[in-house]
Amino acid sequence: MVRIRRAQSFLGRRAALAAFTATLVVLAGAGAAAATLGSISEFPVPPPGGPNAITLGPDGALWFTELARPAIGRLSGGKFTTFSITSSATPMSIVSGPDGALWFTETSGKGIGRITTSGQITEFAIPACGSCRYPPGPLGLTVGSDGALWYARPSANTLGRVTTDGHVTEIPVPAAEAEPSWITKGPDGALWFTDETGVARLGSNGSYSQVWSGLNYPSAIASGPDGKLWLTGSSQDEVARVTTAGQGTLFGLQLNCDPQWIAPGGGALWIPCYNLNEIERVTTAGIVRAFRVPAHFQGYPDVLSSIVQGPDNAMWFTEYAASRIGRLSLG
Repeated sequence: MVRIRRAQSFLGRRAALAAFTATLVVLAGAGAAAATLGSISEFPVPPPGGPNAITLGPDGALWFTELARPAIGRLSGGKFTTFSITSSATPMSIVSGPDGALWFTETSGKGIGRITTSGQITEFAIPACGSCRYPPGPLGLTVGSDGALWYARPSANTLGRVTTDGHVTEIPVPAAEAEPSWITKGPDGALWFTDETGVARLGSNGSYSQVWSGLNYPSAIASGPDGKLWLTGSSQDEVARVTTAGQGTLFGLQLNCDPQWIAPGGGALWIPCYNLNEIERVTTAGIVRAFRVPAHFQGYPDVLSSIVQGPDNAMWFTEYAASRIGRLSLG
């Protein structure tokens, strides 16, 4: 199936890069001090690194997943701290939970992890998936209106709910082979997630609806500052703005951007390019501006994976292959 191959391709690229990152970081990490170029500052992650998803923690620090180790990393005041997790975990998404801890998904391993701001880690098993034909764990993760963690699990075609005490339940997505991948709490309090054709909604009463299908194979999704849903289309180099009523508008990004992530910040949406050393800023009206990120390899992108607004109002992003945490200041 095309859907299966696409999910395998996404995870396979991450796995291949994880194996290669240890070599790349030796080349990219020359010079321990943070480099500055214009409004971009960079902080090399201690090897082997491989930072993937990033979020702002309840302690005001930046927390991120590392695939090459694997581990959960913390950056505060220019200082890194690393917390190792199960060797087969493959951590993907990470969010601040309602309990003052950080929660993350494992595409391999047990499925869901929790880490306190002091570094205590607990991993929770999710239901087995005998029919899964590629890594069985979840990808996207968010905090729902009910105070629980919710994840999207494409290989099992389910959405999962995890209480803060670790109780896990899963809900099958009614659409066959929808393969939900990324998820967010919408402006209406419902759960919105990307699937193979666009964006779908799960209401607080358990009602499911396919809301919009105007984007092939969308990647990430976020609630925008305009009360709309925003999602990226990696196969089309586009970003979509979708109202809760299901009206969608597409805006073009840089050619070969291959956007995998999107996050709000400063009244706009921010998209790191996976295949280009650029970060795209998209206003709620769809106006795009590109910010160049210093290149560290010839003929090979730094692989900008995710982005979040930090406590200083700057945008902080991960450079997976270059194994750096970057800061983009607009001031």
